[in-house]
Amino acid sequence: MKLEIKKLPQSQLELTVEIPAQDVEKYFNQAARNLSQNLKKPGFRPGHIPIKIVEQEIGQERFWQEAASEALKKSYVKIILDNKIEAIGLPQIQIIKIAPKNPFIYKAIISVLPKIELPDYRKIKVKKKKVKVDQKEFTKLLLNLQKNRSKYKKVERGAKIGDAIEIDFKTYLNSIPIDNGESKNHPLILGEGKFALGFEDKLVGMRTGEKKEFVLRFPKDYHQKNLADRNVEFRVEMKEIEERILPNLDDNFAKSLGEFKDLADLKEKLQQNLELEVEQKEKDRLDLEIMEKIAEKTDFELPETLIQAEVRKMIEELKNMVLVSGGEYEKYLRHIKKTEEDLKKDFGPRAEKRVKIGLILREIAKKEKINVQEEEVEKEQKKTLERYQHDPKTMEKIQSEEYKDYLRSLIQNRKVFEFLEKITT
Repeated sequence: MKLEIKKLPQSQLELTVEIPAQDVEKYFNQAARNLSQNLKKPGFRPGHIPIKIVEQEIGQERFWQEAASEALKKSYVKIILDNKIEAIGLPQIQIIKIAPKNPFIYKAIISVLPKIELPDYRKIKVKKKKVKVDQKEFTKLLLNLQKNRSKYKKVERGAKIGDAIEIDFKTYLNSIPIDNGESKNHPLILGEGKFALGFEDKLVGMRTGEKKEFVLRFPKDYHQKNLADRNVEFRVEMKEIEERILPNLDDNFAKSLGEFKDLADLKEKLQQNLELEVEQKEKDRLDLEIMEKIAEKTDFELPETLIQAEVRKMIEELKNMVLVSGGEYEKYLRHIKKTEEDLKKDFGPRAEKRVKIGLILREIAKKEKINVQEEEVEKEQKKTLERYQHDPKTMEKIQSEEYKDYLRSLIQNRKVFEFLEKITT
């Protein structure tokens, strides 16, 4: 078998393969055996019908395709293994020549893992920041717990910050209604700032049944480009006002949450959780700084196959996020006025960064002999299964080999970051 390897841009190789005629013959024979399994011909057993008869029965094109498939499967795998090529994904195959008693020639374009020359990352230094819990965050968390247990009662007075209200509203641009700019019985908590900047301030003091018209200037960086830096007209009717009554912050409130002995226990657990959170944020910041310093000193071609795969992964992550938040992906796209193709372009630079960091982590793990034991993967898998024991569909996914590969990579990356933190801080 003759092989010519040509290097292409974007971490690709072009393989030109020529299989000699005498070897091609066995692939035609194998094709005949495969295809004749389902043929019924008087005087012949299935799988033992002569080549010429098989070719006549099923047609030359299909017969030759089967022979080519056999030749490709055997030769391609052998080439990859013998030449220690780290191929990614499926190859692009172009058959140049195939015929009985002739050499079989084909080309295969494959993406490969790039060769990475790592900098001396042991010389890289980063500074770990001292972190502490912001007491404002602690107070905010307690207040949110109270809000989640709050009760409401209808009031006949002007709306105040903190009230739960319902409104009907319509929006206009130059007196023309805006697409999807209308809502009825729209729920809102005054003061949470979940609407256009300044909108909620205009509603303070309004009473049930009262109508109001006003204009707001939208910011230059507003996500809906057609409204950015423009005056938008609103027509609002107050439908309902409810006063929020917060529960007392005491031992009974703490016990009502189900897992705390008293208020002191609740505060202690919240403090611990917030400390873990700020420590994790600092760890994430530190890891990112380390990787960015290594990445800026590391230059190599990124495989387009991996970039596109990462973009698809990011799209799926976005779909799941929209779904979990109770939305619909198609409606979300319409809301941000973008197509999925637009998102793919937007995600491109981030996908490249993620791929580059992933490949650098893999190379460091290889160089430092940082491995993952099967028991570690199984332990992580078991923990994840326990969290989703009431979700059969998710459990099935967690038990797949694909998910185990994901966990293996996750654990390895975690170990690499732990190693880097030790030598750089």
